[in-house]
Amino acid sequence: MNTLLWILLGLIALWMALRFLPAGADWHRPLVELIALIDLLAVPLLVILVCAIVIQAWPQSALALIELTLVTLWRLQYRFHLSSPTGSGHRTGLLSNNRHRTDTSNKADAYADSPKSNQLNQVTPDSAQVHTETRDLAPAASHPALSLRVMTLNCRYGKADAQTIMEQVQSHDVDVLALQEVNSTLLTHLQKAGMRQIMPYLVEGPQTQNDNGGRNALFSRLEPIWHQPSGLDLEASAVPLMLLHTQAGTIRVASIHPKSPQRGARQWGLGIERLALLNSEKTAAAPDMESPAFTVIMGDCNANLHHPTFRAMLQSGRLRDASLSLGCGPHPTFPHCQALLPPLIEIDHILVSQGIRVESMKVMKVPHTDHCGLLAQLRL
Repeated sequence: MNTLLWILLGLIALWMALRFLPAGADWHRPLVELIALIDLLAVPLLVILVCAIVIQAWPQSALALIELTLVTLWRLQYRFHLSSPTGSGHRTGLLSNNRHRTDTSNKADAYADSPKSNQLNQVTPDSAQVHTETRDLAPAASHPALSLRVMTLNCRYGKADAQTIMEQVQSHDVDVLALQEVNSTLLTHLQKAGMRQIMPYLVEGPQTQNDNGGRNALFSRLEPIWHQPSGLDLEASAVPLMLLHTQAGTIRVASIHPKSPQRGARQWGLGIERLALLNSEKTAAAPDMESPAFTVIMGDCNANLHHPTFRAMLQSGRLRDASLSLGCGPHPTFPHCQALLPPLIEIDHILVSQGIRVESMKVMKVPHTDHCGLLAQLRL
């Protein structure tokens, strides 16, 4: 029994050590999946610890306790801002450079303009257009100019319940909605549910041979000052982009879905790595337009903070994970099912640039999809 405990503890230690691989070394299966499940090692470690104590195997008990403590500390970083996985640049304390802008947010005027009923003039390819409704447009003046509510959801091949999505957007007064794995059927159902009356502006990613279960899409209450249906070159679903104007500055918003590792671990790694470019001044934009002051990237990243490539992307892209920044615990989003098993890992993310304060965040449940959605209140 003692030997078995040593073997199990040694295997778990090796499993945990995968977290410390250099970025890029995790571009192989099953490493991607094993790293994603590191948080769940707390369960077998607790069982091993109890067994070791019962049989009075004290060396094994000590090792099990050390490993369990380490896994717990990694999880507690979501609540107490322990050592940041991407260095000090990942902490919300770095927002002090923009404090003067956010401290005045409660006194700001409403958004200057409500969405216009006319269509945007820019021409984009079929299935990748900015669409606007010409009737009953909801005004965007209900929110302070420096506050933004955003939501993201993986729709599982377009099967997510459109009425529930509509109700969540309406009840929580969402300003920008990012969807992944969208198809034409789901968009039609959202249209019938009244989504376009509330969020009249839509940018769809074009359909490609690299679609990752469906297209990405962005809905917005605010009229974009610029948009692009495919703003990043990667082997996955096209990344639609919007630039939105607020009194705090221009915001770049993107809906993302890097290729899942089951479809190719190397493509998964390259997709994660290239997300850093979305917060780069080199990202394509309209001619003569200044680089946006803020960036919000939302979607199913197929990765969590245990993945070295994901942490390196955050650091190189000067991005922060909203869930970690909030300090209120993790927000697991996968898998979402109707059984008693709760979501276990957080692979859906809202990533924000410096200068954005995360005020609140919650997990949203929508029927007929295997992911939970994320809703966040941001302050610019």
